[in-house]
Amino acid sequence: MNATKLAKSSAVGTAVLERTFKQKLLTPVLIGVCFLLLTLENISFRPIKLLKSLVNDAITYSAFIINLPVNFTADTSKSFLEFFNFNIHQENKILKDQVNKLISEKNELLFFKNENDNLKRTLGIRNQGEYAALLVKVIKEDTSEFGKSFSITKGSSENLELGQAVVRNNVYLGRISEVNLLSSKVMIVTDAGSRIPIVIPSKGVNAILKGDGYSNAELLFLPPSSSLDNNDQIYTSGTDGIIKEGLYVGKVIVKEDKNKKKKYSVDLGFKEHQLNYVSVLKLKR
Repeated sequence: MNATKLAKSSAVGTAVLERTFKQKLLTPVLIGVCFLLLTLENISFRPIKLLKSLVNDAITYSAFIINLPVNFTADTSKSFLEFFNFNIHQENKILKDQVNKLISEKNELLFFKNENDNLKRTLGIRNQGEYAALLVKVIKEDTSEFGKSFSITKGSSENLELGQAVVRNNVYLGRISEVNLLSSKVMIVTDAGSRIPIVIPSKGVNAILKGDGYSNAELLFLPPSSSLDNNDQIYTSGTDGIIKEGLYVGKVIVKEDKNKKKKYSVDLGFKEHQLNYVSVLKLKR
């Protein structure tokens, strides 16, 4: 009996020693892996950059594939509910497309009219090149408190570059902030890190539009003497030499505080979580 107890105690002791040894061995291995990853992050060696790009692509498309069943179920349920009103739904869709097209054309015409009327007062560098629009699909949105962005299905294989503007119906949405081989990330204009040069042609005012990190944006560096009105149209100025000028951004909203001082906010020309297909504007070379 004593022999049996001794054998069991020995077995337990051996197991504990083996587990302790494995844990001690695993710790330096994990530290070594972390150190290796941090080292690779700062290496600009081309094969390493390609590997990082492929890993980012794999993560992006994996999230898209994982969400497919959920999106399919939601879309199927929506389609089933709309089946009984099919004709109304189709007619409504056609009307919405026509309205969006008219709004886009109106915004373009209004911009060029205002620009012509205020040409002597408007300052800035003019983009002389032509742009080509590349249609892409939005495959993942990330609108958390830490950032406002979405991922698209094109990358460096389609000659996408950092800073290129992303639009829908000529409305500015954001700019490319990360480029992988087969996908890219777009920083939305509402992101706290977003800064773009804008112009308000009706007042001849240039400023910077900054995202507030939530669902809106604010105007910075307005001239002290400027006085804006409700519904003044806001467009990209193109002074950074990358983003096309004349893209509609939104309109000015004016409120007064208790001292009758004007406070300005921006009503953007799009809504988050309603983006399926967008276009990337590439400067023709």
